[in-house]
Amino acid sequence: MVGQRTTKDTARLIEEVARGDRLLEDIKDPKLRETVRLALRLHKDPYSAPDSRTRSRIRARVLFGLHPHEATVIDRLAVLFELLGRPTPYAMRVLAGGLIVIAIAASTALLSAGTVADDALYSVKVTSEQMRLALATSPEDRAVVELSIAEHRLAEATALASLGNADDALVATSEYGEHMANAAAELAQVESLQPETATLVIQLQQRIGEHRATAAAVVARLTEDPDTAAAAAALAPLVARGNRGADLSPAAAIAQDAADTADEAAAVAERKVTPAGQAEAQSSGDADRTATAPDATRDGQSARGETSGKSEKVSKKERAAGATRKAADEAKAAAKKAKDGAKRTPAPKTRDDSDNRDDSNNRDD
Repeated sequence: MVGQRTTKDTARLIEEVARGDRLLEDIKDPKLRETVRLALRLHKDPYSAPDSRTRSRIRARVLFGLHPHEATVIDRLAVLFELLGRPTPYAMRVLAGGLIVIAIAASTALLSAGTVADDALYSVKVTSEQMRLALATSPEDRAVVELSIAEHRLAEATALASLGNADDALVATSEYGEHMANAAAELAQVESLQPETATLVIQLQQRIGEHRATAAAVVARLTEDPDTAAAAAALAPLVARGNRGADLSPAAAIAQDAADTADEAAAVAERKVTPAGQAEAQSSGDADRTATAPDATRDGQSARGETSGKSEKVSKKERAAGATRKAADEAKAAAKKAKDGAKRTPAPKTRDDSDNRDDSNNRDD
């Protein structure tokens, strides 16, 4: 009979013993009696649990002891990756990932805006500038971007010169002239075709005047300090004003002036690599080295340790001279482009010219 009992029968028997309707000793089957006894021991006594008021007091005491803190960056990243890991559509995941990449790129570009040549994020700054130039379509837009880049190079030149880094300051000065020449060359292509371009040319001339005033103030400040007086020569090409050609348009004259600035900076850098009279001394020394070759060999071996410490400085000056000359050549090409573009664009027709041409045509008829 015990084997025929179901789960419901066993549960009903346990309830009967728990209510007192049946005694545990009345159960004849020892296994069933042990099962009921264990069930009664495991049964929760409702009268031994705390009442509702005690539970509320305990809950209030526990919550009062907790001190929640604000979510940290790690917590937010964990929540973000948890959301991305949920079974959302792939398009939403791609969109979220793209927004994260754009945000990181924008913040990196923002941080790199004030960097100079020796900083780690300077390459990011140059790449973002090239991207802005690639996205600019019209000559006016490209001129605005070139002007912005030139102003960045001006800020770099003044900062580097203030730090005493004359070599990199010369490179920034030469690149300033390159980008200013590019901006003027873009405007020279449409200077005579679009009257509104003349306003941009005037604004460009005004900005150049402001740039010269800023550079002059920095040069005056650096000259007063003996430690930075040598670096003031790197900004001297920015202060000098070139001679405007009589046959040049306003935009072409700006490009030529900027090319002269870049060329002067390159000349200063090249003079630092090859000082005056060094070539003559080198040529006169060749004959002496030819006559005393063994002695020169021994002297070269003994002086090798002395010259090894200067090789890095010389190589840096050589790199600066090469970079400034490259920027100067680009500026000269832009100045030539501006001059040729101003010649190719015809002058706008005035009303008097058109009326005279119509009258002449009528007389011919």
